[in-house]
Formats: sequence, structure tokens, C-alpha cells
Amino acid sequence: MTYFVLFLGLCFVLGGLAVASNPSLYSGEVGLVLASIAGCGWFLSLGVSFVSLVLFMVYLSGMSVDYVYSLSLVADSLQRLGAISCYGTCFS
Repeated sequence: MTYFVLFLGLCFVLGGLAVASNPSLYSGEVGLVLASIAGCGWFLSLGVSFVSLVLFMVYLSGMSVDYVYSLSLVADSLQRLGAISCYGTCFS
């Protein structure tokens, strides 16, 4: 059981590093999911199932949707600002 908890801690740290370093846009999302699942497993091993369920619901429903929405805005090659089309950068 001790090795399993250490493995979950390592997965949590690696997931956080994947979100922070963000080598590509979509690996950050995978890191966020990995960190949330590892954090939920860590809380389950401590016997705090309600907190684990709340963490799982908040991270994978709320935070993940916000992160994917932000990624879609950043990755969009043609962004519109009002009626002005922006190619790369906008100058006002």
C-alpha cells in the first residue's frame, strides 16, 4: 500500500509538471487529468472519499472544460476581435 501511495504522489507531481511546462497544447490537458486522478486516488487511500469525489468532479468537469476552451482560443489561427479580423497579432 505504501508503494501505491508513493506512485500516486509521483503521478500527481508529474501531472503538475506536465501542466506547468506544457510542451504542447494538449499534453497540458493530459497532465491535468493525470494529476486529478492521482490526487483523487491519494485522497481515497487516506479514506476521505467525499473530498475525493468533489475533487474529481471539480477538476474533470469544471477545470478541464475551462482549459480546453482556453486551448481552443489560443490554437485558433484566425481570431476575431469585434469586427476586426486578426491574423497572428492585432494592432489597434
